[in-house]
Amino acid sequence: MVIVPPEPRPSRAALLNAIAAFREKSREKVRPHDLSARDERFIVRTLPLLGLLYDEYFRCETEFHGELPDGPCLVVGNHNAMTGIPDMFCHMVAFWRRYSPKRLGYGLMHDAPFSFPYAGAWLNAAGAVAASPKNAKSAIDAGAAVLVFPGGDIDSCKPFSRRYQIEFGRRRGFIRTAIREGVPIVPIVSAGAHQSLFIATDGRSIAEALGLPARFRSNVWPIGFALPYGLVFGVPAPHLPPPVKIHTRVLSPIRFHVPPQSEADPDVVETCFEQVRRVMQSTLDDLRSEGRHGLFPRG
Repeated sequence: MVIVPPEPRPSRAALLNAIAAFREKSREKVRPHDLSARDERFIVRTLPLLGLLYDEYFRCETEFHGELPDGPCLVVGNHNAMTGIPDMFCHMVAFWRRYSPKRLGYGLMHDAPFSFPYAGAWLNAAGAVAASPKNAKSAIDAGAAVLVFPGGDIDSCKPFSRRYQIEFGRRRGFIRTAIREGVPIVPIVSAGAHQSLFIATDGRSIAEALGLPARFRSNVWPIGFALPYGLVFGVPAPHLPPPVKIHTRVLSPIRFHVPPQSEADPDVVETCFEQVRRVMQSTLDDLRSEGRHGLFPRG
């Protein structure tokens, strides 16, 4: 096991350079389907500030129980904390520290964050592209590690009472992609981010009544509490997460020894899906019992 170590506190000059990089990038056009929008220089310039948040605000603990294989792979994570997504931020920093910004990496992301003021351009430059089979294939063909959160909104907006459940719903596209492209899946499981807010209900019935799945690709209408809004009724702009500790475990690659055409076989797809889900749920159960995460972590 390898734990990503903390780094020395960055200099004032490095932090100012990072802020300048964010300011400059915010003026650029967002290109959700363009892999070339990823900007390695932007990542290098902003890492001191991102690393400071990683080490001292979220106190991230990222354990590599397995390494990402050479070449393309799908990194499959559970999702937490609605639109604040501190888990995704922590995964990115850990990846860059472990493998350097030179290693090609992309994250598949819902369309909505690309429209957030400034944030869309920043995420785009960090390697975020719109979630679609075409973009996934393009990134894999480029030899990249591709981060995907199959549960999307139903996983990130699940009620607080189900925060220790892996909830991918009926989404199997990531399995079909892995089989079709012949790439391994690297599970990555984290705990803690879902304590950055309180969601009473994900409001799926409300979302269906409003026609949100068809109109906005949103399956939820969460009701709860988040900073700085207070009461949340629907999916807001990114909330402000308090300093919750994020504990993450990167697992060994899972390879499916089936022919590419098996991606059209529902039974094979479901068997592969359950293999990944079981491993991830077992790991999340372990993280829960260890308790080294959240607002009041143990140890």
